[in-house]
Amino acid sequence: MNAENRIDEVDAEPSTQAEVAPGVDAAEPSGASAEAVQEPTGAVSGGEQPHAGAAEAPPKVADESLESATLRRRGHVAPAHLPLERIDEDTTFQIRPVGDLSALATDLARLGQLFPVDVRFRPPDRFQIISGFRRVAALRFLKRDRVLARLHTDLSDEDALLLALASAIHAEPVSREQLEARRDELEAEGRLTPIARDMLDKALATDESLAPETVEEEVDADELAVEATQRLVDINQDLALLADVFADLDETRKQELITQLRYSADLVAWLEKL
Repeated sequence: MNAENRIDEVDAEPSTQAEVAPGVDAAEPSGASAEAVQEPTGAVSGGEQPHAGAAEAPPKVADESLESATLRRRGHVAPAHLPLERIDEDTTFQIRPVGDLSALATDLARLGQLFPVDVRFRPPDRFQIISGFRRVAALRFLKRDRVLARLHTDLSDEDALLLALASAIHAEPVSREQLEARRDELEAEGRLTPIARDMLDKALATDESLAPETVEEEVDADELAVEATQRLVDINQDLALLADVFADLDETRKQELITQLRYSADLVAWLEKL
């Protein structure tokens, strides 16, 4: 599976103070909001008043500075489903090119959006992408209407840049050895479905590690169409052979095959409208 979907560690905790723009569907927060820190009032139990000569406690300047810095960096964050048409095509915080989207779009079409992108609120009703440019581009390619996002309503330019950089820098690649080991484990446990095997085989077909946002070579559209047509011819021939023995297939195999055919049928219907 394309590793594009992930949750960044920065600003991960939602706040109940988050403001959602009009027309935005707020998603259910994934965690409880932080409790307010209460300072001692200085009252003495038993109704006794403090001694007149007692020295007053020095102001906690350091604690207040730390708390204000934490609140500034956290800001107001809330999960929401945002209309894609209100996401600005702004590349201010884009760290690397979008590159080829075919693998990511396939995963999104098959599995849905697993993890949110990060966006910043732009009054009155627009949003700026901080991280997740590839997911947004792939969703637009698939003609989706909305994107799952973490909405930052109070994020400075400095912190937005840090979030974008952290998202790119700490995205660790998956090595071939790790994927091969996991594939063998799944096969030994009887959990390696044909779809999962196909996904792993495609991932292991390259010599490079699988980075979450890799930039592949640009492919000529006409050449890709010719290759895809030939592959479809071969697939259709195989499907014709399977049709004679379809009733004898295992139920799991039947459902997996029908799922892929249903996706192809939906894709054909969409292409015919272009």
